[in-house]
Amino acid sequence: MTYIKETCGCCDCEKHCGAMDIVFVIDSSESVGLTNFTLEKNFVINTINRLGSMATEPTSPTGTRVGVVQYSHNGTFESIRLDDPTINSMSAFKTAVKNLKWIAGGTFTPSALKYAYDNLIRDSKRARSKVSVVVVTDGRFDPRDDDNQLTYLCNDPAVVVNAIGIGDMFDTKHDSETLVSIACNNKARATEMKRYSDLVADEFLEKMETVLCPDPVIKCPDLPCRSEPDVAPCVERPVDLVFLLDGSERLGEKNFLLVREFVQKVADRLGLARSITDRKRARLALMEFGKESENRVAFELTHDPAIIVNGLAALQYLDSSSNVTSATFHAIYNILSRGNTQKTRRNAEVSFIFITDGVTDSIHLERAVKTMRSHQVVSTVIATGSDIDQEVLTKLAMGDQQAIFKGEKFSDFLKSSLFDRFIQWVC
Repeated sequence: MTYIKETCGCCDCEKHCGAMDIVFVIDSSESVGLTNFTLEKNFVINTINRLGSMATEPTSPTGTRVGVVQYSHNGTFESIRLDDPTINSMSAFKTAVKNLKWIAGGTFTPSALKYAYDNLIRDSKRARSKVSVVVVTDGRFDPRDDDNQLTYLCNDPAVVVNAIGIGDMFDTKHDSETLVSIACNNKARATEMKRYSDLVADEFLEKMETVLCPDPVIKCPDLPCRSEPDVAPCVERPVDLVFLLDGSERLGEKNFLLVREFVQKVADRLGLARSITDRKRARLALMEFGKESENRVAFELTHDPAIIVNGLAALQYLDSSSNVTSATFHAIYNILSRGNTQKTRRNAEVSFIFITDGVTDSIHLERAVKTMRSHQVVSTVIATGSDIDQEVLTKLAMGDQQAIFKGEKFSDFLKSSLFDRFIQWVC
Protein backbone atom coordinates (compact mmCIF):
# COMPACT_ATOMS: atom_id res chain seq x y z
CA MET A 1 0.00 0.00 0.00
CA THR A 2 1.50 3.35 -0.97
CA TYR A 3 0.83 6.74 0.51
CA ILE A 4 -1.80 8.59 -1.51
CA LYS A 5 -1.01 12.20 -2.32
CA GLU A 6 -3.49 13.29 -4.96
CA THR A 7 -4.83 16.80 -5.25
CA CYS A 8 -8.44 17.94 -5.01
CA GLY A 9 -8.37 21.59 -5.99
CA CYS A 10 -5.57 22.84 -3.80
CA CYS A 11 -5.92 20.34 -0.99
CA ASP A 12 -4.31 16.93 -0.57
CA CYS A 13 -6.40 13.83 -0.19
CA GLU A 14 -6.25 12.39 3.31
CA LYS A 15 -6.15 8.84 4.55
CA HIS A 16 -8.41 8.06 7.50
CA CYS A 17 -7.75 4.97 9.59
CA GLY A 18 -10.72 5.31 11.92
CA ALA A 19 -10.54 5.59 15.69
CA MET A 20 -7.05 4.32 16.42
CA ASP A 21 -4.49 4.91 19.16
CA ILE A 22 -0.87 4.00 18.38
CA VAL A 23 1.88 3.96 20.99
CA PHE A 24 5.53 3.49 20.02
CA VAL A 25 7.89 2.27 22.74
CA ILE A 26 11.47 2.84 21.61
CA ASP A 27 14.75 1.80 23.20
CA SER A 28 16.95 4.78 24.11
CA SER A 29 19.63 2.84 25.98
CA GLU A 30 23.37 3.28 25.55
CA SER A 31 23.77 0.11 23.49
CA VAL A 32 21.41 1.46 20.83
CA GLY A 33 23.60 4.48 20.03
CA LEU A 34 22.59 7.94 18.84
CA THR A 35 22.57 7.05 15.14
CA ASN A 36 20.27 4.08 15.68
CA PHE A 37 18.10 6.07 18.07
CA THR A 38 17.67 8.66 15.31
CA LEU A 39 16.68 5.86 12.93
CA GLU A 40 14.08 4.75 15.50
CA LYS A 41 12.64 8.27 15.54
CA ASN A 42 12.63 8.38 11.73
CA PHE A 43 10.79 5.05 11.72
CA VAL A 44 8.10 6.47 13.99
CA ILE A 45 7.71 9.59 11.84
CA ASN A 46 7.76 7.73 8.52
CA THR A 47 5.20 5.21 9.74
CA ILE A 48 2.74 7.85 10.92
CA ASN A 49 3.37 9.85 7.75
CA ARG A 50 1.89 6.94 5.81
CA LEU A 51 -1.23 6.73 7.95
CA GLY A 52 -2.69 10.04 6.84
CA SER A 53 -4.59 12.46 9.04
CA MET A 54 -4.36 12.66 12.81
CA ALA A 55 -7.07 13.53 15.30
CA THR A 56 -7.19 17.31 15.69
CA GLU A 57 -8.53 17.03 19.23
CA PRO A 58 -7.22 14.48 21.76
CA THR A 59 -10.74 13.94 23.14
CA SER A 60 -12.28 13.29 19.73
CA PRO A 61 -13.98 9.88 19.48
CA THR A 62 -12.61 9.46 15.94
CA GLY A 63 -9.26 9.87 14.22
CA THR A 64 -5.75 8.60 14.91
CA ARG A 65 -3.83 9.58 18.03
CA VAL A 66 -0.16 8.76 18.51
CA GLY A 67 2.00 8.48 21.60
CA VAL A 68 5.66 7.67 22.11
CA VAL A 69 7.62 6.33 25.06
CA GLN A 70 11.40 6.38 24.99
CA TYR A 71 13.09 4.43 27.73
CA SER A 72 16.44 3.55 29.21
CA HIS A 73 17.12 2.78 32.88
CA ASN A 74 14.43 3.08 35.53
CA GLY A 75 13.23 6.61 36.20
CA THR A 76 14.34 8.02 32.84
CA PHE A 77 11.23 7.27 30.79
CA GLU A 78 9.95 10.14 28.63
CA SER A 79 6.75 10.26 26.63
CA ILE A 80 4.59 12.04 24.11
CA ARG A 81 1.10 11.44 25.43
CA LEU A 82 -1.88 10.30 23.39
CA ASP A 83 -4.01 13.06 24.91
CA ASP A 84 -1.47 15.86 24.51
CA PRO A 85 -3.56 18.82 23.24
CA THR A 86 -0.56 20.29 21.40
CA ILE A 87 -0.16 17.21 19.18
CA ASN A 88 -2.92 18.06 16.72
CA SER A 89 -1.10 17.76 13.40
CA MET A 90 1.63 15.77 11.70
CA SER A 91 4.05 18.69 11.92
CA ALA A 92 3.47 19.06 15.67
CA PHE A 93 3.99 15.34 16.18
CA LYS A 94 7.16 15.29 14.09
CA THR A 95 8.62 18.20 16.05
CA ALA A 96 7.89 16.46 19.34
CA VAL A 97 9.56 13.24 18.17
CA LYS A 98 12.60 15.06 16.79
CA ASN A 99 13.02 16.79 20.16
CA LEU A 100 13.41 13.49 22.01
CA LYS A 101 17.03 13.18 23.12
CA TRP A 102 18.98 9.93 23.42
CA ILE A 103 19.12 8.92 27.10
CA ALA A 104 22.08 6.52 26.78
CA GLY A 105 21.58 4.55 29.99
CA GLY A 106 20.57 1.01 30.92
CA THR A 107 17.66 -1.03 29.56
CA PHE A 108 14.51 -1.48 31.65
CA THR A 109 12.19 -2.84 28.96
CA PRO A 110 9.58 -4.54 31.21
CA SER A 111 9.17 -1.39 33.32
CA ALA A 112 8.86 0.69 30.15
CA LEU A 113 5.99 -1.48 28.92
CA LYS A 114 4.20 -1.05 32.25
CA TYR A 115 4.86 2.69 32.11
CA ALA A 116 3.41 2.89 28.59
CA TYR A 117 0.17 1.23 29.64
CA ASP A 118 -0.26 2.96 32.99
CA ASN A 119 0.58 6.45 31.75
CA LEU A 120 -0.46 6.56 28.10
CA ILE A 121 -3.12 3.90 27.52
CA ARG A 122 -5.10 2.89 30.60
CA ASP A 123 -6.74 6.21 31.48
CA SER A 124 -6.77 7.89 28.08
CA LYS A 125 -7.87 5.16 25.67
CA ARG A 126 -11.15 5.81 23.89
CA ALA A 127 -14.12 3.48 24.08
CA ARG A 128 -14.28 2.60 20.38
CA SER A 129 -10.64 2.92 19.43
CA LYS A 130 -8.23 0.19 18.49
CA VAL A 131 -4.99 0.38 20.48
CA SER A 132 -1.76 -0.72 18.80
CA VAL A 133 1.61 -0.73 20.53
CA VAL A 134 4.85 -0.99 18.55
CA VAL A 135 7.90 -1.87 20.64
CA VAL A 136 11.42 -1.40 19.21
CA THR A 137 14.24 -2.97 21.23
CA ASP A 138 17.26 -5.24 21.04
CA GLY A 139 15.21 -7.73 23.07
CA ARG A 140 17.41 -7.73 26.16
CA PHE A 141 16.88 -5.96 29.48
CA ASP A 142 18.53 -5.33 32.82
CA PRO A 143 18.27 -8.44 35.05
CA ARG A 144 17.24 -6.19 37.94
CA ASP A 145 13.99 -5.42 36.11
CA ASP A 146 10.85 -7.51 36.65
CA ASP A 147 10.50 -9.91 33.70
CA ASN A 148 6.88 -10.61 34.69
CA GLN A 149 6.05 -7.20 33.26
CA LEU A 150 7.15 -8.21 29.75
CA THR A 151 3.56 -9.31 29.13
CA TYR A 152 1.99 -6.40 31.02
CA LEU A 153 0.37 -5.00 27.86
CA CYS A 154 -1.15 -8.41 27.13
CA ASN A 155 -3.49 -8.16 30.11
CA ASP A 156 -5.74 -5.80 28.15
CA PRO A 157 -7.50 -7.60 25.26
CA ALA A 158 -8.07 -4.27 23.50
CA VAL A 159 -4.32 -3.77 23.05
CA VAL A 160 -2.42 -5.34 20.13
CA VAL A 161 1.36 -5.49 20.54
CA ASN A 162 3.91 -5.68 17.72
CA ALA A 163 7.51 -6.23 18.84
CA ILE A 164 10.55 -5.43 16.70
CA GLY A 165 13.91 -6.79 17.84
CA ILE A 166 17.13 -5.47 16.37
CA GLY A 167 20.77 -6.38 16.99
CA ASP A 168 22.27 -3.38 18.78
CA MET A 169 25.29 -1.30 17.80
CA PHE A 170 27.65 -3.92 19.24
CA ASP A 171 26.16 -6.55 16.90
CA THR A 172 24.86 -8.60 19.84
CA LYS A 173 22.03 -10.95 18.83
CA HIS A 174 18.76 -10.01 20.49
CA ASP A 175 16.81 -12.35 22.72
CA SER A 176 14.08 -13.89 20.53
CA GLU A 177 12.24 -15.43 23.47
CA THR A 178 11.92 -12.05 25.15
CA LEU A 179 10.68 -10.55 21.90
CA VAL A 180 7.90 -13.12 21.56
CA SER A 181 6.88 -12.53 25.18
CA ILE A 182 6.51 -8.81 24.49
CA ALA A 183 4.29 -9.68 21.50
CA CYS A 184 1.97 -11.65 23.81
CA ASN A 185 3.44 -14.97 22.59
CA ASN A 186 2.21 -14.26 19.06
CA LYS A 187 5.22 -15.03 16.85
CA ALA A 188 3.49 -13.44 13.86
CA ARG A 189 3.75 -10.09 15.65
CA ALA A 190 7.43 -10.46 16.53
CA THR A 191 9.84 -9.20 13.87
CA GLU A 192 13.59 -9.74 13.95
CA MET A 193 16.02 -7.45 12.14
CA LYS A 194 19.79 -7.30 11.79
CA ARG A 195 20.17 -3.53 11.35
CA TYR A 196 18.30 -0.46 12.53
CA SER A 197 18.36 0.87 8.98
CA ASP A 198 15.92 -1.94 8.09
CA LEU A 199 13.31 -0.06 10.13
CA VAL A 200 13.08 2.67 7.49
CA ALA A 201 13.19 0.41 4.43
CA ASP A 202 10.18 0.93 2.15
CA GLU A 203 9.17 -2.72 2.32
CA PHE A 204 8.97 -2.71 6.11
CA LEU A 205 7.19 0.64 6.27
CA GLU A 206 4.58 -0.72 3.86
CA LYS A 207 4.18 -3.76 6.09
CA MET A 208 3.66 -1.60 9.18
CA GLU A 209 1.21 0.58 7.27
CA THR A 210 -0.89 -2.47 6.47
CA VAL A 211 -0.63 -3.86 10.00
CA LEU A 212 -1.69 -0.61 11.66
CA CYS A 213 -4.24 0.56 9.10
CA PRO A 214 -5.50 -2.39 7.02
CA ASP A 215 -8.70 -0.72 5.74
CA PRO A 216 -8.16 3.01 5.21
CA VAL A 217 -10.77 5.42 3.90
CA ILE A 218 -9.51 8.07 1.47
CA LYS A 219 -11.20 11.48 1.59
CA CYS A 220 -10.53 14.44 -0.68
CA PRO A 221 -11.95 17.62 0.89
CA ASP A 222 -13.06 20.45 -1.35
CA LEU A 223 -11.64 23.24 0.79
CA PRO A 224 -9.71 26.43 0.09
CA CYS A 225 -6.04 26.46 0.99
CA ARG A 226 -5.07 27.80 4.37
CA SER A 227 -1.70 29.37 5.02
CA GLU A 228 0.21 28.91 8.24
CA PRO A 229 2.77 31.27 9.74
CA ASP A 230 6.29 30.60 8.51
CA VAL A 231 8.38 29.56 11.51
CA ALA A 232 12.11 28.98 11.13
CA PRO A 233 12.84 25.24 11.45
CA CYS A 234 15.55 23.61 13.58
CA VAL A 235 15.11 26.07 16.46
CA GLU A 236 14.25 23.81 19.39
CA ARG A 237 17.21 21.43 19.26
CA PRO A 238 20.87 21.48 18.18
CA VAL A 239 21.47 20.35 14.60
CA ASP A 240 24.91 20.38 12.93
CA LEU A 241 24.62 19.93 9.15
CA VAL A 242 27.69 19.10 7.07
CA PHE A 243 27.27 19.33 3.29
CA LEU A 244 29.63 17.10 1.28
CA LEU A 245 29.58 18.26 -2.33
CA ASP A 246 30.86 15.99 -5.08
CA GLY A 247 32.87 18.44 -7.19
CA SER A 248 33.69 15.96 -9.94
CA GLU A 249 33.45 16.70 -13.64
CA ARG A 250 30.05 14.96 -13.71
CA LEU A 251 28.55 17.80 -11.66
CA GLY A 252 29.22 20.53 -14.20
CA GLU A 253 29.80 24.25 -13.70
CA LYS A 254 26.10 25.12 -13.94
CA ASN A 255 25.05 22.65 -11.24
CA PHE A 256 27.98 23.74 -9.07
CA LEU A 257 26.59 27.28 -9.04
CA LEU A 258 23.10 25.94 -8.29
CA VAL A 259 24.47 23.94 -5.34
CA ARG A 260 26.02 27.09 -3.89
CA GLU A 261 22.66 28.81 -4.27
CA PHE A 262 20.92 25.85 -2.62
CA VAL A 263 23.24 25.83 0.42
CA GLN A 264 22.75 29.58 0.82
CA LYS A 265 18.99 29.10 0.65
CA VAL A 266 19.20 26.42 3.35
CA ALA A 267 21.21 28.78 5.56
CA ASP A 268 18.66 31.54 5.02
CA ARG A 269 15.75 29.24 5.82
CA LEU A 270 17.04 27.52 8.94
CA GLY A 271 17.07 28.99 12.40
CA LEU A 272 20.84 29.38 12.81
CA ALA A 273 22.42 29.32 16.26
CA ARG A 274 22.59 32.80 17.76
CA SER A 275 26.06 32.50 19.25
CA ILE A 276 29.00 30.16 19.73
CA THR A 277 27.49 28.96 23.00
CA ASP A 278 23.93 28.47 21.68
CA ARG A 279 22.89 24.87 22.44
CA LYS A 280 19.92 24.95 20.09
CA ARG A 281 19.27 25.75 16.44
CA ALA A 282 21.43 24.91 13.43
CA ARG A 283 25.03 25.24 12.33
CA LEU A 284 26.33 24.50 8.84
CA ALA A 285 29.56 23.33 7.24
CA LEU A 286 30.40 22.75 3.58
CA MET A 287 33.16 20.67 2.03
CA GLU A 288 33.74 20.03 -1.67
CA PHE A 289 35.51 16.81 -2.59
CA GLY A 290 37.18 15.42 -5.69
CA LYS A 291 39.76 12.68 -6.03
CA GLU A 292 41.38 11.02 -3.01
CA SER A 293 42.67 13.60 -0.50
CA GLU A 294 41.29 16.44 -2.63
CA ASN A 295 38.97 18.03 -0.09
CA ARG A 296 38.23 21.74 0.21
CA VAL A 297 36.41 23.04 3.26
CA ALA A 298 34.43 26.14 2.24
CA PHE A 299 33.51 26.81 5.87
CA GLU A 300 33.61 24.75 9.04
CA LEU A 301 30.64 24.38 11.37
CA THR A 302 29.36 27.89 11.90
CA HIS A 303 26.31 29.91 12.82
CA ASP A 304 27.65 33.10 11.24
CA PRO A 305 25.80 34.09 8.02
CA ALA A 306 28.76 36.20 6.87
CA ILE A 307 31.14 33.24 7.05
CA ILE A 308 28.69 31.14 5.04
CA VAL A 309 28.25 33.82 2.37
CA ASN A 310 32.00 34.43 2.04
CA GLY A 311 32.82 30.72 2.05
CA LEU A 312 30.36 30.01 -0.74
CA ALA A 313 31.61 32.95 -2.81
CA ALA A 314 35.23 31.81 -2.52
CA LEU A 315 34.58 28.15 -3.31
CA GLN A 316 35.77 27.12 -6.77
CA TYR A 317 34.56 24.19 -8.85
CA LEU A 318 37.09 21.33 -8.69
CA ASP A 319 36.07 19.67 -11.98
CA SER A 320 37.89 16.53 -10.83
CA SER A 321 37.27 12.84 -10.26
CA SER A 322 35.37 11.66 -7.18
CA ASN A 323 36.22 9.72 -4.03
CA VAL A 324 33.39 9.83 -1.50
CA THR A 325 35.11 7.45 0.93
CA SER A 326 38.11 9.73 1.37
CA ALA A 327 35.77 12.72 1.71
CA THR A 328 33.72 11.03 4.42
CA PHE A 329 36.77 10.25 6.53
CA HIS A 330 38.10 13.78 6.02
CA ALA A 331 34.82 15.31 7.20
CA ILE A 332 34.70 13.09 10.28
CA TYR A 333 38.27 13.76 11.37
CA ASN A 334 38.57 17.41 10.32
CA ILE A 335 35.10 18.97 10.54
CA LEU A 336 33.49 17.00 13.37
CA SER A 337 36.72 16.83 15.34
CA ARG A 338 40.40 17.55 15.10
CA GLY A 339 42.78 15.54 17.20
CA ASN A 340 41.25 15.30 20.65
CA THR A 341 39.06 18.36 20.15
CA GLN A 342 35.38 17.74 19.49
CA LYS A 343 33.93 20.45 17.23
CA THR A 344 30.29 19.36 17.32
CA ARG A 345 27.99 20.48 20.11
CA ARG A 346 26.95 18.27 22.99
CA ASN A 347 23.72 16.38 22.19
CA ALA A 348 23.62 17.81 18.66
CA GLU A 349 22.18 15.73 15.84
CA VAL A 350 25.05 15.55 13.37
CA SER A 351 23.93 15.10 9.80
CA PHE A 352 25.98 14.59 6.63
CA ILE A 353 24.27 15.83 3.46
CA PHE A 354 25.89 14.09 0.48
CA ILE A 355 25.34 15.86 -2.85
CA THR A 356 26.42 13.26 -5.39
CA ASP A 357 25.13 10.94 -8.10
CA GLY A 358 26.96 8.03 -6.49
CA VAL A 359 29.29 7.53 -9.44
CA THR A 360 32.46 7.70 -7.38
CA ASP A 361 35.38 5.70 -6.09
CA SER A 362 33.62 3.76 -3.35
CA ILE A 363 36.36 1.37 -2.22
CA HIS A 364 36.11 0.91 1.57
CA LEU A 365 32.78 2.77 1.58
CA GLU A 366 31.34 0.25 4.06
CA ARG A 367 34.13 1.13 6.48
CA ALA A 368 33.41 4.83 6.04
CA VAL A 369 29.70 4.28 6.75
CA LYS A 370 30.56 2.22 9.83
CA THR A 371 32.77 5.08 11.02
CA MET A 372 29.88 7.50 10.50
CA ARG A 373 27.70 5.31 12.68
CA SER A 374 30.34 5.11 15.41
CA HIS A 375 30.51 8.92 15.42
CA GLN A 376 26.70 9.11 15.71
CA VAL A 377 26.26 10.68 12.26
CA VAL A 378 22.98 10.44 10.35
CA SER A 379 22.96 10.99 6.62
CA THR A 380 20.89 12.36 3.76
CA VAL A 381 21.64 12.13 0.03
CA ILE A 382 20.76 14.54 -2.77
CA ALA A 383 21.08 13.14 -6.30
CA THR A 384 19.99 14.37 -9.72
CA GLY A 385 19.57 12.87 -13.15
CA SER A 386 19.02 9.29 -14.26
CA ASP A 387 22.68 8.23 -14.46
CA ILE A 388 23.18 7.41 -10.79
CA ASP A 389 24.63 4.55 -8.76
CA GLN A 390 21.71 3.54 -6.56
CA GLU A 391 23.77 1.04 -4.58
CA VAL A 392 26.25 3.70 -3.50
CA LEU A 393 23.48 6.18 -2.70
CA THR A 394 21.75 3.57 -0.54
CA LYS A 395 24.96 2.87 1.37
CA LEU A 396 25.53 6.58 1.96
CA ALA A 397 21.94 6.89 3.24
CA MET A 398 22.56 3.93 5.58
CA GLY A 399 19.84 1.96 3.83
CA ASP A 400 17.12 4.56 4.38
CA GLN A 401 15.45 5.18 1.02
CA GLN A 402 13.45 8.03 2.56
CA ALA A 403 16.76 9.83 3.11
CA ILE A 404 17.56 9.89 -0.62
CA PHE A 405 16.21 12.99 -2.38
CA LYS A 406 16.15 12.77 -6.15
CA GLY A 407 15.46 15.40 -8.77
CA GLU A 408 15.56 15.41 -12.54
CA LYS A 409 17.89 18.41 -12.42
CA PHE A 410 19.44 20.32 -9.57
CA SER A 411 17.31 23.39 -10.14
CA ASP A 412 14.39 21.25 -8.90
CA PHE A 413 15.82 21.49 -5.38
CA LEU A 414 15.42 25.25 -5.42
CA LYS A 415 11.68 24.91 -5.98
CA SER A 416 9.44 25.15 -2.94
CA SER A 417 7.99 21.63 -2.98
CA LEU A 418 11.27 19.68 -2.99
CA PHE A 419 13.15 22.28 -0.97
CA ASP A 420 10.50 22.36 1.76
CA ARG A 421 10.47 18.57 1.93
CA PHE A 422 14.24 18.56 2.38
CA ILE A 423 14.08 21.16 5.16
CA GLN A 424 11.36 19.21 6.95
CA TRP A 425 13.47 16.07 6.71
CA VAL A 426 16.70 17.46 8.15
CA CYS A 427 14.84 19.32 10.89
